[in-house]
Amino acid sequence: MSRSCPICGKRNASRFCPAKGEKICAVCCGTEREVTIDCPADCAYLLAAHRYESEHPRNLPPDTALLDETIPKHISQAHEQLVAALAFSIAKFCAERPAAVDSDILSALEALAQTYKTLSSGIIYELPPQAPLKRELYAALSAFLDEIKKQRAERA
Repeated sequence: MSRSCPICGKRNASRFCPAKGEKICAVCCGTEREVTIDCPADCAYLLAAHRYESEHPRNLPPDTALLDETIPKHISQAHEQLVAALAFSIAKFCAERPAAVDSDILSALEALAQTYKTLSSGIIYELPPQAPLKRELYAALSAFLDEIKKQRAERA
């Protein structure tokens, strides 16, 4: 007899989920993958999903956050190590806090980008996110960037 999915409790649990250590339904696998389920990088369903996504690119909705922002290629290349270090900091934060999801990361990055955008206009105004997890990531990334600025100033 087939069991129902432990996540939704509705559908037949047919896919073994290595992150959960048990079978879940295909719908929950697809909708919760990398959202509430911390999938291992070698999960066959995760790999298939990424392969499908790369073969079938989608158009982003016009209200996608930071969609109107562009980073010139020469700037991203010049600051490649900084971008990689930021990505590592975010990954480390998420590894230590499994409850963090993409929308948390995006909110923290949006707030940080807005802070720096305001700062570049000569106004010092900081508006960190209200939610604790988002605010914690915002603070961690701000501290990281402050440390980078301090190190660069010491070298100059």
